[in-house]
Amino acid sequence: MTTPATARSGLPKTRDLVRHYAGQLLEAGAEVSVTAIRARILEEHGVSASPNVVGDEVKQFWARTGPLLNARLKRPGIPEAVGQALDAVWDVALNEATAAYAIERSHYQEQAERAQREAAEAQVEAEQATGRFADQERQIALLTEQVQRLHAQLDRAQAGSEALRQELGELTAQHRSLDQRHRDELARIDTTHGAEQERLAETHAAELARLQAVHQAENAALRAEVSRQADIFEGTANHLMQETSRVRDAVRVETERLTRELSHSRDLVERLRVQRSDAKEEAAGYRAQVDSLAAQLQPLQKAHERLEARHEALLAAKAEGQG
Repeated sequence: MTTPATARSGLPKTRDLVRHYAGQLLEAGAEVSVTAIRARILEEHGVSASPNVVGDEVKQFWARTGPLLNARLKRPGIPEAVGQALDAVWDVALNEATAAYAIERSHYQEQAERAQREAAEAQVEAEQATGRFADQERQIALLTEQVQRLHAQLDRAQAGSEALRQELGELTAQHRSLDQRHRDELARIDTTHGAEQERLAETHAAELARLQAVHQAENAALRAEVSRQADIFEGTANHLMQETSRVRDAVRVETERLTRELSHSRDLVERLRVQRSDAKEEAAGYRAQVDSLAAQLQPLQKAHERLEARHEALLAAKAEGQG
């Protein structure tokens, strides 16, 4: 038994295994279902395959194999029972593939909803950060106003006090510190946002390249599998036609033999009927001879009876004379 190509880790790819065992089940005349294929993968390789992946691959398998089988079944000479059986297999496979597609679609929909939720959370965090920046800007504006008031007070007081100069210095330092923190936070956010954008772009490009490679590999495997299935079906159709011809010839020979035996039996019955008729006639002749002999014996019987009567009369007369 041939096995599909293996990945670098030594374990066959799940989609390759699904196509492999789907072809085996179809070739054996068994039902091509997600349950049967997952059971074979678990039994042969010890791997519990994802029902979403198996269902998607089974759907694709029937999408490319079903029309070919349907077209070939419409050829003249294919028994109707074979067509009905394959139609039933086709319906079951379509139901299995549709159910698996619904499961995978639900899975992807859940991922999309989760991504939307994460995006909404990121938006909320961004809005909160914007709010914090706005608060810091308001604080800076307030501090700026305070500095301006202090400068005005210093101008009016002409000399000012040391305490006011210290407060002004502290407020100025605080203002510079807040302004620096504000700039640093903006730079950090810009850096983080740029790195995240770059990471997402690289991830998207890598995933796109991987999907394109997988798509090309699957297309090549699909073309090879379709060609192989076409050869298998062609051989099966030729075998069925040869078998039909052989059975037809055997039935014709058997019919001729039974016809000869029936004719022989009819001849034998006819001869027995003639022999029975001859036997009846012969028995009737024997009965006539017996009746004739019986008629001939009747006078002799009567003569015998008369002789016995005379003999008795003589004996009686002799007995009287002696007495």
